[in-house]
Amino acid sequence: MTTTAATETTELASSDDAEGGCPVVLPVGRQGRQEVSPVAPLGSLGSASLTVLDISKVRSDVFADAIEAGLRAAGCSTVDRGVAPPSQRLADDELAAIGSAHDGAVLALADCGTCTSWTMFDAIELHRNGCRAVLVTTTALRPTVDALAPRLGMADLPVVEVALPNREQTADEIHRTASAAVPAIVAALTA
Repeated sequence: MTTTAATETTELASSDDAEGGCPVVLPVGRQGRQEVSPVAPLGSLGSASLTVLDISKVRSDVFADAIEAGLRAAGCSTVDRGVAPPSQRLADDELAAIGSAHDGAVLALADCGTCTSWTMFDAIELHRNGCRAVLVTTTALRPTVDALAPRLGMADLPVVEVALPNREQTADEIHRTASAAVPAIVAALTA
């Protein structure tokens, strides 16, 4: 094994290679993104401007509706809605606009591999843009979030966990799941 400062490269013997090996780049050897400090907790929701970013997957609107209603019931007077696409990151200008218009954001529900990665990236970038963001993910994907968030620059990303993905629940069950998560979301935003 040959190690360089930027990456780890392993020389593997290959019967196809007359030179006796081919380099394989191991991504674990690379440095992550620049560290991001979390935006301070909001303290209270009363005068806060929040946005709920729906990742626009099947029945995700049901989850986002329940979160929005719960935030309003918890005392937040300004709750907007937006979309965070599940298969790509938000553009830098979109992240900057959300950060300048809102004190906090809830991104939900990150319940599959691709959407979890992009939604987590957006949550971290919202902190970089001055907006306290909370990622809502599932129990099954929490280890992925815990492993990737530090590599993306934010080991202490505020995260709320729910047990099941939307695809395994009826609309009524999704509503109950999201409503039950509201107290933890409020705590992640304010404390």
